[in-house]
Amino acid sequence: ENVSPEDVKALQSLYREHCEAILDVVVNLQFSLIEKLWQTFWRYSPPDTVEGATVTENSSVSEIEARLPEAQLLLLCRNEAVLKWMSTCDHLMYQVLVEILIPDVLRPIPSALTQAIRNFAK
Repeated sequence: ENVSPEDVKALQSLYREHCEAILDVVVNLQFSLIEKLWQTFWRYSPPDTVEGATVTENSSVSEIEARLPEAQLLLLCRNEAVLKWMSTCDHLMYQVLVEILIPDVLRPIPSALTQAIRNFAK
């Protein structure tokens, strides 16, 4: 089977939405949803939860499948350039997640701010 430019564009769009959704749930401290987001994107359904899947989860998978069939996703994931791109995206997303979860609390205070605080304290 061949991979079309439309498949690549669909993957780019879906992966961007996937990363944005992960960032959104982290920002909103909904960590329990991360696993479901990954499972939905990669079309993985654990055997013991298939029956308990909600309509929303099933429709999300159906929408993703309509935009990029799983067979095409798997073909794309065999491409070295695609894997490198995904790795770069993941790295950037993880950097943002670290910045969100572990703010730079030890960052030095600018001298102008220190001076303003001193002046205010007087």
